[in-house]
Amino acid sequence: MERLSTGDLSAILDLVYALGDVDDSDEFLDVSLRGAMELVPCTVATMNEVVPSAGRFVAWTRPASFAPPPGALDTLARLAGEHPLIAHMASTGDGSARRISDFWTQERFRGTELYRQVYRPIGIEYQMALGFPVPLPTVLGLAMNRDDRDFSDRDVLVMNTVRPHLVQRWRAVRDRLRIQSLLDAADDGFADTGSGVLVLWEPPQESARGVADTLHRYFGRPLRTSPFPAAVEQWLAGQHGIHREDALDLQRPLSARIGGRRAVVRYLPPRGPHPGAMLVSEHAVAGDQDGLAELGLTPREAEIVAEVATGASNTEVARRLHIAPGTVKKHLDNVYGKLGVHGRGSLTAFVMETLGGADTTGGDPSSR
Repeated sequence: MERLSTGDLSAILDLVYALGDVDDSDEFLDVSLRGAMELVPCTVATMNEVVPSAGRFVAWTRPASFAPPPGALDTLARLAGEHPLIAHMASTGDGSARRISDFWTQERFRGTELYRQVYRPIGIEYQMALGFPVPLPTVLGLAMNRDDRDFSDRDVLVMNTVRPHLVQRWRAVRDRLRIQSLLDAADDGFADTGSGVLVLWEPPQESARGVADTLHRYFGRPLRTSPFPAAVEQWLAGQHGIHREDALDLQRPLSARIGGRRAVVRYLPPRGPHPGAMLVSEHAVAGDQDGLAELGLTPREAEIVAEVATGASNTEVARRLHIAPGTVKKHLDNVYGKLGVHGRGSLTAFVMETLGGADTTGGDPSSR
């Protein structure tokens, strides 16, 4: 039974450590291909993305100076379904390291159009490849090529030993890129609405630049013992208590106004690994209903709150808006939950305070 030497294991660990610092796809390609060539010396190594049924073949090559003859990749794309390693991965999903010689004799390989049209012109006689788990019919594989001798059982064992680490880092890079694209899209969306998220890590992390600056502008400088202004820290401490499973109270969003603009802070409670966050929005102050919409109310809820703030009963509100009294009550129950108030009196006081132009932090933040 083939066993790896201490030197082999040390070299594998070196590649594993190098992969640990990789965080983008270009770097992954470079480190994995160069590392594979150091573990198993070969003429050329390639990372290939193949869709045999669609005739698609994309390759990334090391050394970068290696240049296949014109038309070789097109021919390989056309014949990909006949390649024994590609066909095996595509039909079984098995990405373990294998050699062409595991499927074909050298004589048979040399008798194929694949050899005559692709491999002979580039001087390749032997190949070994391992695969990555991707949705079929796509095949993603790292292929190693030689011109002088076949790959040994030791070579296969080395690549099968390092393969789980290659796959793990490839997945991490792919997931990081996916998450980053989602964050970038979310940041663009928040920017369009004047909003941003501050995740409550240690230290807090902004989803986009300027979120913390908005807090400081409207609520004052951060405390020496906290990254947040005093009003925000006090409000946030209350939110933590409110969202215990045994807590019954609700607290309204935090709001402050400077001139013709208002900032509103809402608490997003923890969920799973997410430690909680603050959604910070800043908008120009318009009419009362627009201001209420900025607090997270729907247009209909804002209409109803504006009517209730005048002292109208549910029946009067229903008549004015041409809806049923039960519908008014249902909307108000939703509003109480969103704004963290109890009953019509608290709701009216909140509307007067929030939309009346007062600075809820108790003064002009610029004077602090």
